Parts: sequence; structure tokens; C-alpha cells
Amino acid sequence: MGIIKRRYRKKNQQKENVYYRAEVYVKGVRVSARTFSTKREAVFWHEQEKHKFTLSPSSLNDRITFKDCVERFWKDAKARMMKSTIQSYECRLTYFYKGPLADIKMSSLKGIHILEWIEWLKKHPTAKNKGRKSFIQEVNFLRTILYWYRNFLNEDFNVPITKKHRQMSFFKPIIPRRPDHYMRPEDGRQWVEWLKERRSNPVYFRLAVFMLLTGTRVGEACGLKWEEVDLEKGTARIIRRVRWDQQTKRPFLEDVTKTVQSARLLMLPEKLKDVFKEMKKEAVNGLVFTDAKGELLKYNAIQSSFNAGFEALNLPWRSTHICRHTFATIALMETKNLSAVQASLGHTEIRMTQRYAKTVALLSSETGEKTASAIFKDSRL
Repeated sequence: MGIIKRRYRKKNQQKENVYYRAEVYVKGVRVSARTFSTKREAVFWHEQEKHKFTLSPSSLNDRITFKDCVERFWKDAKARMMKSTIQSYECRLTYFYKGPLADIKMSSLKGIHILEWIEWLKKHPTAKNKGRKSFIQEVNFLRTILYWYRNFLNEDFNVPITKKHRQMSFFKPIIPRRPDHYMRPEDGRQWVEWLKERRSNPVYFRLAVFMLLTGTRVGEACGLKWEEVDLEKGTARIIRRVRWDQQTKRPFLEDVTKTVQSARLLMLPEKLKDVFKEMKKEAVNGLVFTDAKGELLKYNAIQSSFNAGFEALNLPWRSTHICRHTFATIALMETKNLSAVQASLGHTEIRMTQRYAKTVALLSSETGEKTASAIFKDSRL
């Protein structure tokens, strides 16, 4: 029994005090410990805690409901998440706490229950939202929770989510994304010129130029300070970002980046250095990109300005992230150096860079010439 009696004496006190330390060990590893003033309390807690940790997976499966599983997952995972991720997940938790899965025991959870839950989602009020075309993100979140349960609570559990469930989560037709998901150079120039001429605040034109020529995320660009910009060396350090609260839409400055690799040093092209030199004359210190009051830019204001230019020029884009796709694709077209583009974007894996820099960028004149010479090697054509 892991009950330890200990004595201690306070300063300037002759009488000894006693307390009992209860410790629970499973397979030689201490998994829980607590201090009590009496031995009876320590023994009672120790027996209860020992019983909880020695439950067989099958008995745990019979006791825990899906709602209990979600609560345990959230308590464990929340501590490792960034605030923006927490807000995004909290919006989806209501689909689990109030849906038809909530009271089902984990021992009874089957694929048919997932199908019933998806049908319930399709009748949910949020399904009527104009932009809502599927519940694939909710299905993926459910998959994450169930895999957490299998990894940490019951290794014998079989995750009942299949390809069928993912397909059924779509209830509206989705227009396939164009394979050339980037702005052509001439479209980018027209768009930037439109922002410069038609917007009273020049910050949106300057922000667009910076994002197009560096491939930074909009939050990274808005979090850039003049102290991180060295115009003599032509560099800018990305070490922080702006986060916009999903409920209030308020901007917050955070001294972190999306990933460790996102913190990086950017080389500024001459065109961008000219823009920054002009901006430097007006700026004192602090943020590079601010609104008319010198405060953090709001995302809906940025998106509204960018989209106004896209609509006026009859361009299909409706997102600030198109600037990042454009930089990646054109940079790969011109350099043919995928690793350099990956470093510029701050991607952890090169597969993500390949998604941004479309396969069209891998085509080169050398490929065509070598193919032609092989096919028509001895031909008179």
C-alpha cells in the first residue's frame, strides 16, 4: 500500500505535525499522488484511485459515454493548443455534447451511429448557412477524438469512421478549385494598381505588395514591426503574428508564429524595399501596417478591400491567402528550387509547399526540349 506517514515541525514550534502521503503505482510507475491529514482519508482515496487505474479496457468501455470521452479529450488536448485553434474547436464541440452521440456508451459506438449523427448535422440550423457545404471538418474532429480514446484510454477500441462517412458529410455541390489557383503576374499587377488608385488608405495596397512578394500569411504581415525590418541589408524577420478573435473580430498581437518553422528571415526584393522606404518616412516606430488610427488592422477590413479589387477586375479570388499561393507558384516557376520556396513560406513539410506551388510550376522548357529530341531524334521534321 502506498501510504507514507510523514512528520514535520514548523519554525518556532516544538510539537510535531503529521500528514499522510498516498501514492498510486501502476506497473512500477507512479500515476497519482495526494496528501491527507488523516490516515483514513488517505487509505480511502488510495483504494478508489487504484481501482480507477486498474480497470480493464472492457469495463472502461462499458462505463464511459461518448460525452465523457469528449470531456476527457478536451481537458487533455486543450493545454497543447493555441488560442485560435481552441476557439475553432469550441464551436464544433456543441455538435458532440448535444447531438445523438452524446449518451452512447463507447462499447456500443458503431458506424450506424456515425451515420445517424451526420444526418442530424444536415438538419442542424447551421446547415442553412450560405457558405456551409459540408460537415467534413466535424467528421475529422470526431475522428481525432476517437483516435485519442484508442491511444490513451482503450487500445482495443476500433474507430468506426470510414470513407462512406466522409463522403456523406457533403450535402451541397462544391465547385472544384481551379488547377491554376494563383494570380497570373498581369492580374496581380492590375489588382495592386487598383488598390493603390481606388483605396483612400494606402495600407491595403502596401500590404498586398508585401504579401505577394514575400508569401507571408496575412497575420504575419500585420504583425511585422519596423524593428524587425533592416532596409540596408534588405531583410525582415517574421517572429510574431496578429490573431483575430472569432467571436468579437478584435485583433490581438501574439509573439508567436503558427509553427516553429514559420519564424524565419525574409529577403526583401528591391521593389518592396522602395515601398518600405516610402512608408518609413511616414512611420515613427511600432507596426509596419496599421489603420488610419495607428492601430492593428481588422481582418474584415482587409478582406473587404482585397475582394473589392477582385470583383472590380472580374477575378475569381475571394481570399487574402491567394497572395501566398501566387508567391509560391511564381517563385517555383522562376527558380525551380522547391526547397528555397519551402524556406520562404516557412512550411514544415515539403508536401505542403507542393500543394501551394502548383504542379504547373514544375514544367520547364528543358523538359519539353528533351522530350522532343527523344521522340524526333532521327526525324527530318
